[in-house]
Amino acid sequence: MIQIFVKLLARGLKSYEHDMFSFDTDENVTVSNLIDELYDEYGERFEVYFEDCENRTLRRDAIIFVNGANMVSKKGLDTHLSEGDLIVFMIAAVGG
Repeated sequence: MIQIFVKLLARGLKSYEHDMFSFDTDENVTVSNLIDELYDEYGERFEVYFEDCENRTLRRDAIIFVNGANMVSKKGLDTHLSEGDLIVFMIAAVGG
């Protein structure tokens, strides 16, 4: 088991739900695996990031950072996570 840190940022979450928290997971976990685990563990709190909860399809405007780098610049959902990594989930904001 490894310990990573997760931060959820999205409109509609209560302020305390934005706090970083630790999460224990398997050693060979990927971002995709983590998404499944977080949804299983936190359900409703994590639904905001999904276009389709049943298929666990992320919204187009969902952004995931792994240690400050967009996961797209790494290996996308196949990005492997390591002990102590910080994973931030957020929804892109638009406006003018």
